[in-house]
Amino acid sequence: MIKKFTFWLKFAPLITSAILIVVVLLLFRFLPVKLPLFYSLPWGEGQLATQKEFLIIPGVMILITLLNFVVSSQLHFSQKFFKDILYIASLSVTLILLITFIKVSLMFA
Repeated sequence: MIKKFTFWLKFAPLITSAILIVVVLLLFRFLPVKLPLFYSLPWGEGQLATQKEFLIIPGVMILITLLNFVVSSQLHFSQKFFKDILYIASLSVTLILLITFIKVSLMFA
């Protein structure tokens, strides 16, 4: 039971990313042409992104998760702690980006 749970927990970021890609593609007609996405930039046009640039969020999730999987697979089986840290990092990044996605999407719902 625990092995099954940890298996799904490891692939949760990839599954979440795939679901977000589908949601973005379905929401294209309901979202405005420009979306606020780059909050670290100064106020104004620089913060806005196109609808296609909104796919950056699931893309970053996939990239970080796959990178952590590759690094994790290169570690020795006795380094389980470091493997777990990489999986937790993937889950954390996925959670943060999912919250960002939801907050931006709900602005226009």
